[in-house]
Amino acid sequence: MSDSGQTLIVDCDGVIADKKYGGEYAKAGPLQFGIDQVNKLYDMGFIITLYTARYGDRCNGNIHQQYETGYKEWTDWLEKHGVKYHHAFMGKPAGAIYIDDKAARVENDSQEGWYQVWQEVHNLQGRDKYGNPLDENA
Repeated sequence: MSDSGQTLIVDCDGVIADKKYGGEYAKAGPLQFGIDQVNKLYDMGFIITLYTARYGDRCNGNIHQQYETGYKEWTDWLEKHGVKYHHAFMGKPAGAIYIDDKAARVENDSQEGWYQVWQEVHNLQGRDKYGNPLDENA
């Protein structure tokens, strides 16, 4: 699986890392169920692209500053907690709500909290990257 139809974009905070310490990201604890789910998706062959808004506000959206300030800290955290991924990008705009037609919300760090994600993953079968049914006769 290498095309964008098999790429999953995964946020960090609130999905695989807790938010107990606000912007003190090095102190963030792991959300182990979330990490296990991301690792399972990785093992299933999905391309895992991590994307974070960390340091976006404090660097005033300056992408170069975000990488200088926090990229090594973030990737060290990912390694420490055994998160499997292919790519890790900073620069996600910070916002209160993300409105997207391809979104799947993680409610909490449990099977129930990940229900919507797994529903969407199952819905990918037999569909192209735009969500259209694949033509079996093509």
